[in-house]
Amino acid sequence: MNLATPLFDSSLPAIRTSIAGISNAKYEQLTDGSREIYKQVLRVFERHKLEYFLFAGAIVGYVRNGRMPPWNDDLDVIIFEDQIKLFETVVLPFLRDCGYVCWPVAAPYTGGGYHILALQQDANSRRAPIELADGIPVVVPWAQVDVFYTRVDAAGFIRNLSNWGMYHTKQIPETWVRPGTFVHLDSFRARVFSNYEDDIWHEYGNVASNIVVHSHDKVSLKLMGSDWEKFEFDYDALLSTRVRGLPPSVSRARLAEFVPEARRQYEAPAGANFDFISKMICEDGPGQVTLTGADQSFWALDLKRLFPGVKLDVLISSEKEAKRAVHLRRFIDSVQFSDSGVRHIYEHCLLAGDVTSNSRRSRSA
Repeated sequence: MNLATPLFDSSLPAIRTSIAGISNAKYEQLTDGSREIYKQVLRVFERHKLEYFLFAGAIVGYVRNGRMPPWNDDLDVIIFEDQIKLFETVVLPFLRDCGYVCWPVAAPYTGGGYHILALQQDANSRRAPIELADGIPVVVPWAQVDVFYTRVDAAGFIRNLSNWGMYHTKQIPETWVRPGTFVHLDSFRARVFSNYEDDIWHEYGNVASNIVVHSHDKVSLKLMGSDWEKFEFDYDALLSTRVRGLPPSVSRARLAEFVPEARRQYEAPAGANFDFISKMICEDGPGQVTLTGADQSFWALDLKRLFPGVKLDVLISSEKEAKRAVHLRRFIDSVQFSDSGVRHIYEHCLLAGDVTSNSRRSRSA
């Protein structure tokens, strides 16, 4: 029996995209889109010399096999009391200027820290879908960084200011945390606890044999006493044999034959999904594609993955789209705007991060 089978719904299509993960997965997913946001947020922390420490799920993966688990749906960091003023007066305003949504932790943990969010399709629901192909809705995971406010108690153990988080009860000495060290995790560098391995074993037990797929109070799989190498082999085998990396209407042979014509342009209809756009690019061979729909900029990562030689132009018509385009700017070649107000929001967020407007061509529609 494949140990990873319970993580997927075999009755649904299994298509992997960079922005939404695997279409039939039952768990919250780590995606390339999330990784892009995590790199940006940690870069802001380090730019402002905020002393943070990445811990919890991401480091469970690092200790176990050197990479984040595919179900690691957020990053958790702690900052000590002496960093809170810098965080709240400098870092938070900067992040907000750059288009990130920053919420204080709600009751009963009020005062315990902040959530930093991006790539939200719907601010009120994690399950709001977009359409990958006809009849195949997918959910873009929120990219989320949780910041835990931390003090040191009289005995030298770290505690959250409002009892938020598992570490609050686990008797973790401050000496395991400071001064910290840096590790390279997936595609970015992060500061972690000085004794991060001791912390992981102390908080989570033997992560090489205890596999728990857990996110936001939902447990999708729990295998205690199972060998991680066997599980990882099963998981990778399942993905390689059952998960398609292309939208339904695009074949590998067709993609291999694709050659863009620099002067040819294609404008995607506002209601077109990822599969339809990909199919039309293959058929028309454009050198430039304009995305006009409200959700279509989400597909910039995947369109660049499939068609790296095609220039992507995005029409921005709302504040939400403007902020998303800033966060995904590495995959977008040019932008245009429905009105001057939307242009102002985009350029404000872009300039807040010291990225000049000349780095991406823009024009008003």
